[in-house]
Amino acid sequence: MRKFFCALMVATVLIVAGCTSSSLSVTSTDSEITIEAENAGGDDTRDGDGSVVIPEGAALNVNADITRGKLIIRFGNREHVVDKSGETFIDVPTGGCDLNFIATDGLTGKITLRPLPKV
Repeated sequence: MRKFFCALMVATVLIVAGCTSSSLSVTSTDSEITIEAENAGGDDTRDGDGSVVIPEGAALNVNADITRGKLIIRFGNREHVVDKSGETFIDVPTGGCDLNFIATDGLTGKITLRPLPKV
């Protein structure tokens, strides 16, 4: 009976692990980057890249609607962590800005980045 129970537990774990899906998509234009994630970066990390053009006097607006996990935004030698829903601004250099995104802790949600005038 004990062997049967152990086998049943192993089968359950394998089924549950196999049913957990994860995804990370990055859509990028010159004026907006959209990141949509579901369970991204569980035990591993998943990343993507994007770039936007930052006009003079603007900053990068981050509008996040996430339910779990976090997104690390890297640019140059700096990084910014998004780990809760809400809106914030990141000061980035004027001109073309290349960004790298790393999802961790099962990131789930949608994050939109766009250059907007500094308020």
